[in-house]
Amino acid sequence: MKLDLHVHSRFSRDGSAEPRDILRQCMKVGMDGCAITDHNVMDGSMQACSIAASEGMIVLRAVEVSSSEGHILAYGIDEIIPRGLSVAETIERIHSLGGAAVAAHPHRFPSGIGLGNARSQRFDAVEVLNGGSASRSNRLAGEVAFERKLPVTGGSDAHKIERVGRAFTEFEGVTNEDDLVDAILRGRTSVGGLSRSFSDGMRYSYEILIEWAKGGFKRL
Repeated sequence: MKLDLHVHSRFSRDGSAEPRDILRQCMKVGMDGCAITDHNVMDGSMQACSIAASEGMIVLRAVEVSSSEGHILAYGIDEIIPRGLSVAETIERIHSLGGAAVAAHPHRFPSGIGLGNARSQRFDAVEVLNGGSASRSNRLAGEVAFERKLPVTGGSDAHKIERVGRAFTEFEGVTNEDDLVDAILRGRTSVGGLSRSFSDGMRYSYEILIEWAKGGFKRL
């Protein structure tokens, strides 16, 4: 089973797609489901959960939390975690809600938490294949996961619908959200897909600069 575990909808400041359209795009590109991981809001994720069955998809509730040092993916929770907390406190909040805390694209400026935090904090897994990150950044994230013997995840980090499914996480023997979270925690995952190309990187750098400026040069 393939799920894109890092997708942004229109509920993210830098996203544009409706949750239903994201689910339909997932099916179109061969995904079995996804996690909508909007920045610090869960409207898109909860909307996707409510329509997942009618679209024949499986959806994992999720949010991308802006800690004081960078982004952290929270899977399997249904409450918002305040932005701006330390990495350690953000992880603690995720765990207190029964969720899995994943280091999102740790080697990415300015939104990654950094390889040092990925190595030292109590993450449950590391995102080692992010479709919006360069191959070197993904490789370095993979090295951290290997060193720490942590589970791995992958996702497209799509902010536009045509990029959904570019990178994904593979599961076996899962049928619902609880199974997905358990598989992540137990390391029963693998990843597939592509890192960003050089041209993608140039486009990404331009787009992130524009979004950063629109937001008053504040982190998402």
